[in-house]
Amino acid sequence: MSPDQLLERIAATLRRDIGPAIGDEYPRTQAFMAAVVLQKLGRGLACAPAHRAAAAADMDALVVDLEAALAAAPPPPAIATAVAGLGRSRDAVALCALIEALYANREALDPARFDALLSRVRRTLRADIDRRVEVAA
Repeated sequence: MSPDQLLERIAATLRRDIGPAIGDEYPRTQAFMAAVVLQKLGRGLACAPAHRAAAAADMDALVVDLEAALAAAPPPPAIATAVAGLGRSRDAVALCALIEALYANREALDPARFDALLSRVRRTLRADIDRRVEVAA
């Protein structure tokens, strides 16, 4: 049995057998809340491998798209450095550095180009939020 299935079974036992058998209101509420927490933890464990793969694919696609968008005309050096850093590390810290570089060099970019680059970054961020909401729901 996988860890997520085990947590789901424990949560079901708490909800179905243990919670209703407790006479006092506060401990009964705690048993039901523990079931909710375990269920969410189990869902997070079940989704984790697929979410990691999707996040990596999203980051790879973002780097490819940004490199293609910046190949047409050279960007300010800070943006080029941030995209290169994102290409190397493909993590949240590098993504934040890219967003900071975009805003710091906003005046040096054509407004349409700035909007296009930021929109592409936001698409990746939105996908990450959607994955997190899937676990939290």
